[in-house]
Amino acid sequence: MPYEDESFDRVVSSLFFHHLTRDNKLKTLGEVKRVLKSNGEFHIADWGLPANSLMKFPSYFIKLLDGSETTTDSFNGLLPKLMTDAGFEAVEEINSFNSVIGTIRLHKSRKP
Repeated sequence: MPYEDESFDRVVSSLFFHHLTRDNKLKTLGEVKRVLKSNGEFHIADWGLPANSLMKFPSYFIKLLDGSETTTDSFNGLLPKLMTDAGFEAVEEINSFNSVIGTIRLHKSRKP
């Protein structure tokens, strides 16, 4: 990203990470961490682990549209682990919503 280190108090991402390969997810998380100030917050809203068996079926449409390589981590619920692996702290799911095409999960974290 074309921003200096520690430029922002908060970064928000909405329905973006499921478009990235795992390698690009990790690179992007590293860039988010770089541009956040210490104790800065990172918020993500994206497709996640289906909340129940009814939500699994529509999630397959997203996999078909966006590709399995990019969406598998999201639908396996791995985004919080990837955030932790990238060095974020206090990673937590703060809410989730079921939609007609899957479960959207809201995650919050902090840069140490």
